[in-house]
Amino acid sequence: MAELTRTGVSIEEDLLTQFDRVIRKRGYKNRSEAIRDLIRESLVSDAVDLNEPVVATLSMVYDIIVPICPTS
Repeated sequence: MAELTRTGVSIEEDLLTQFDRVIRKRGYKNRSEAIRDLIRESLVSDAVDLNEPVVATLSMVYDIIVPICPTS
């Protein structure tokens, strides 16, 4: 992992309260993780908007015994 740098952010209290609620619901351990993910998401979004190459994965988990489409 790259070296981390500390920075400070000023945020209105009500906005921070809403943010804390969302990050708890999404299972983040702390605000730093959530903010890093938001920054990454924004950078990828900008790259897509600029038609730059991006990398993604698609993973599928399935049970070969359970049919996907029910039969009539």
